[in-house]
Amino acid sequence: MARMSARVGRSLVWFLGLVRFLVLIELASTVLVVAVWRTRWQPGIDFLRWFNKKVGNPAWLRMAGKRITKVHHTGRQSGTEYVTPVWAEPSGQWLFIPLPYGTGVDWCRNVLADVCCALERNRVRYETAAPVIVPAAEATPLLPPGLRRRHRLVGIDSYLRLDIMSTEDPAEKAG
Repeated sequence: MARMSARVGRSLVWFLGLVRFLVLIELASTVLVVAVWRTRWQPGIDFLRWFNKKVGNPAWLRMAGKRITKVHHTGRQSGTEYVTPVWAEPSGQWLFIPLPYGTGVDWCRNVLADVCCALERNRVRYETAAPVIVPAAEATPLLPPGLRRRHRLVGIDSYLRLDIMSTEDPAEKAG
């Protein structure tokens, strides 16, 4: 019995050490990401953009839910249908999407060229039109305070504003 409790104790110590290590890694990566954004260090931003496109986006699409929005858009040249995860915030008749990588990202250029797209957020589908790049000074007063602080922390200076044309909630149809 004593050997079993000693084994459990060692396992618990090992597990807590692992948790502490993972928390430190998460904290260090968050500090690093914020530092890259704030300094606008281009090699770091390029790496984060590549990492998110290849690793982060597929994972975010699988976990999409309340906070993650899926943008359905069509390629400018290929005509291929794409789905890209973003953080979008509805405000009145608009949806605002922060542009931490700037306005030159593929999905944003596709939406601007097509002048419409569909977004899915929390199982609600939004049909949108009239995409416009707006400065943070115009968008942030319309966003919740916590989001404003986070966006200011990483230095987001522009947003994609989309007019909501219609919404479709499958729960309302079923009920």
